[in-house]
Amino acid sequence: MGSDIYKGFVNVGKGQVHYRICGEGPPIILLHDSPRSSVLHLPLLKYFSKEFSAIAIDTPGYGNSTPLKKDEQLEIVDFANALSETILGFNLEKCPVYGFHTSSKILLEFAARHPNRVSLAIMDGLSLPDGDTDHDFIANYMRPFKITNSGSYLAEEWTRVRDFQRWFPWFLKSGKTRLLSNQRNMEFMHAYCMDLFMAGPHFSDAYAAAMRYKAAKVVPKVEAKSVFMARQDDVLYPFLDSLPKNLQANCSVERLSSDIEHWKLRLLELFRENSSSNSAKNFIPPNPLSNPLEGNLITKGYVRTKEGQVLIRRCGNGKKIPILFLHDLPGSSRGDEGFIKLLSKDRIVYAIDLPGCNDSDKIKESNPKKYIDSISQVITELNLEKIDLISTGISTSLAIKFSSFYPSKVNKIVLDGIILGNESYRNEISKNYLTDLKPKIDGSHLHACWHMIRDHSIQWPWYDGTKNAIRRIDPELDAMNIHARLVDTLKQWSNAYDPIKASFEINTEEILPKLKQSTLLIYGENDPKYSWVEKASSLINQCKTYNYCADKNALATNILSYLDDS
Repeated sequence: MGSDIYKGFVNVGKGQVHYRICGEGPPIILLHDSPRSSVLHLPLLKYFSKEFSAIAIDTPGYGNSTPLKKDEQLEIVDFANALSETILGFNLEKCPVYGFHTSSKILLEFAARHPNRVSLAIMDGLSLPDGDTDHDFIANYMRPFKITNSGSYLAEEWTRVRDFQRWFPWFLKSGKTRLLSNQRNMEFMHAYCMDLFMAGPHFSDAYAAAMRYKAAKVVPKVEAKSVFMARQDDVLYPFLDSLPKNLQANCSVERLSSDIEHWKLRLLELFRENSSSNSAKNFIPPNPLSNPLEGNLITKGYVRTKEGQVLIRRCGNGKKIPILFLHDLPGSSRGDEGFIKLLSKDRIVYAIDLPGCNDSDKIKESNPKKYIDSISQVITELNLEKIDLISTGISTSLAIKFSSFYPSKVNKIVLDGIILGNESYRNEISKNYLTDLKPKIDGSHLHACWHMIRDHSIQWPWYDGTKNAIRRIDPELDAMNIHARLVDTLKQWSNAYDPIKASFEINTEEILPKLKQSTLLIYGENDPKYSWVEKASSLINQCKTYNYCADKNALATNILSYLDDS
């Protein structure tokens, strides 16, 4: 495994916990604060990987982990139970666990309940006595995250992210509450914002639970070997003075300087002292794609290719030819999960997040051949002999090239939104297809991305304001879907253009007459996005067309009927 960071999922109940892992050797587990994700620990993963298998976990509801579902209000014990199931999913009996801020309370509760399952619990920045935190404080700190149809929430949340770094608590803006620290760089701010946006309405789940948690009553009961620590530059450092005096004999308190290198070295020493090489055997969980969640649930997993890891969504069962689904660009297949479920009625559907999209690794040398080879490797790794290929929007060009290059792997093709045109036309659209996504201090890149994605449903191409670009089909303006595409576009903003450019480099008009597969073209009458369907249908030897239907259930039914028709 070496120093490369790999990602994976552990099935926990009816959901999944996402993790990142780096290195070889005895396992250690790192937990993040709220509303962050395992992205927070990327530097630590690299640092500890020289001696350990360092695992950073996304808390349920954060990063790519499924939110916990409960009729009642979530509490820290719910997250501690989820942590327990996650560690069991790794086939780990005992290992050191590090918790930071919010997650230190999750770890505290876990260690109190399962003292024999943690060799060392390191609680960094445990706040006390917060069990009596008043409701007004929690309500102000946890201002609801509400996604609006206008996108107005983007400015509010970007401001909240910036204020998190300026005041503690962030909603009390005074000289006394001002944090005396250097301004964070734009890379940090953007990553923090993406974590907040990934959590979305769930961002307060663990956060508020931590504020309600009566940690002071639990600390004296912890029998597991534990270290309570904090750096002097941590806003929660003063809470070390509030720790109960009656700690168990194997519990200690460490006050660290603000020196980050000293902090990392001390953590390394603690992991060395409390790790066992025996725990390093067979602890990596199986790929959930081969052991999916039960029922009509989306199961996520990664497939390794020569270019890196590709995120896959799986849904359904059945012995019919499986479907491979390619999403539109930019974004990922996350916004298509509802449609994927409809397609999985009596067959398995695999949806690829194309390289450079969402959490799929980027392709080092971006060109069409690299993308179609990556798709081919995914099919091989999934042990699929033949697939029915469904593609939407810009990815239709990749689907066409793949089908012509690997004809034995594709049974039938469904293309929704095929794009033709000469090189000059394709270059013009390619050049203007993305707005400027580079993060900006005023957060304006968020609004630019929001309106770009929204306008895709309103006019074609989205940047064309003339009446000729007005779309005729019903627009897809669901705010949650726009938000999902925005997040999945901006997570890798610097790579978002690569698959788009590669797609527009493909001369589909030249390839279509060579297709050997039966192909279904979806069109929208008088809709500019579907203006190429008539010409495309004349170039394909075996071609059918189907008028776009806003009713996704009807659309899925007709597509499946076509695929089933011999």
